[in-house]
Amino acid sequence: MVDLVFGDLTPTDVAMAIATGFIVSAVLTAAYFLSGSGMPKWRPRKLVHISMGTVVGLTLVGYSNLSGPSFAAGIFMFILFYSWAHKSQLIEELLRAGSRDGESSQNTFMAGFMAMISFGTVFLVFFSRPEIFVASILAVAWGDAAGEVLGRPYGGKLFKKLYRNKSVEGSIGVMLFTIIAVLTALIVYSPGTCILCVFPQILIVAFCATLAEFLSVKWTDNFFIPMITALAMWLLIFPGVPLFVF
Repeated sequence: MVDLVFGDLTPTDVAMAIATGFIVSAVLTAAYFLSGSGMPKWRPRKLVHISMGTVVGLTLVGYSNLSGPSFAAGIFMFILFYSWAHKSQLIEELLRAGSRDGESSQNTFMAGFMAMISFGTVFLVFFSRPEIFVASILAVAWGDAAGEVLGRPYGGKLFKKLYRNKSVEGSIGVMLFTIIAVLTALIVYSPGTCILCVFPQILIVAFCATLAEFLSVKWTDNFFIPMITALAMWLLIFPGVPLFVF
């Protein structure tokens, strides 16, 4: 787990930071051009959603200290503002490209901002269990995204009932990919955990995250899914683990 101090960068830190900065920049660039090509806006938006969440979830805890993610953020900001200097409307256009149908760029900004608040809270509260933090991010990146990726083309075909434009098929996708997210986090960051022993609890965790997504309004799923996932994992899989242990 990354130490909460600013220290020297290791070669691994530098390599991950450079890769992260350029991957995120490349994903945003691709989403920007895909949005401008006439493609339905939800597709480039989910490309950013899945890619950035996966990169953050799988790299942040791998740095040796906070200098690593700060360096990665610096690389990304340099590329972003260098591009903005050559096109003053770039940031506004990126926000519009990532907006849901009928929502403003301000809503897109709030979705990202509140997701960062949620991620930061989970990171600090469950610092001693990196698998909880990783699972909570991947639950949004993979689980929440699956709800739309599967729900858009298939929603309402098998089960006709919709709730606030959310389908049973989409919710099934959320649950399945949240299970995969939790399993990935446990396998990578908690090798001592018996997966089969806690699989019933994993199903409950995924159900709780799915319920949070189902009941969320607009961008609030980005805030509530990580919180609910982390809390459910703490209560059901790692009960008794102290909080705020640094």
